[in-house]
Amino acid sequence: MYREWGIPELGVLWRSSAGGAPTVIPADGSADVILRDDELIIAGPSTRALTGRGSVHGDTVGLRFAPGAAGLALRTNPAPLRDQQLCASEVIPKPVAHRAAALLRRLRDADLMQPGPPEALTTFQDFVPLIRASADSGFARAAAPWTIEVRHLASSGAPKYAAAQHLGYSERQLQRRMLDHFGYGYTALRRVLRAERSQQFLRSHLNPIAAARLAGYSDQSHLTREFRVLVGTTPAQFAAAASAAAGRAAYTSMELPSGSSTVE
Repeated sequence: MYREWGIPELGVLWRSSAGGAPTVIPADGSADVILRDDELIIAGPSTRALTGRGSVHGDTVGLRFAPGAAGLALRTNPAPLRDQQLCASEVIPKPVAHRAAALLRRLRDADLMQPGPPEALTTFQDFVPLIRASADSGFARAAAPWTIEVRHLASSGAPKYAAAQHLGYSERQLQRRMLDHFGYGYTALRRVLRAERSQQFLRSHLNPIAAARLAGYSDQSHLTREFRVLVGTTPAQFAAAASAAAGRAAYTSMELPSGSSTVE
């Protein structure tokens, strides 16, 4: 089972049950800090589909930073980490790694579904102050305001020159700032967000031709080529899997805390 909880201005805190077959993870432009089998791992900003695995012993937990937050949150240059999974001690400052591991161990060892003693961390809301405290001490800082604006521009399909002009940068300045904060450039961000839009359309039962047109692809072939790289499957296969998952969910009812979601 997979569960996640959104954190405004930062990203998503998530938890996944142990075991399970390797899973293809679509690109989302985000970077994660992950505790798996008690090893702290940095998954760099993703701009292509990757294959992930669960832990052997105990749940896997992580904090996924919104696109543009990785540089400040991890206190390192995210560009060399792009589309890689590396041992945290090799890529981020040791004090930052220590605080991240301590936070994620508390999440892993807490039971967020069951009531517990007053001193126990039993709800997602209990973790928010800890995450904010981590930000104050140098880990998990929220994204800079301009990164939120550039995400909106990329999502709207604005070309790079128009985005740079809107933000008051030259195209070269925008590229440099994108690499420092996102770990990749503006064009890559547009591709990731366009692929996410197409996934939403396919989940809404639109056919690939309509999804391609509405998401901004030149044609269905263009969508299929991009989908293979960014999502790791074809639009038709994705739509069939999404339809099957929706059918299973129709038979499942589960009360969730505010801001959370669950996938089994």
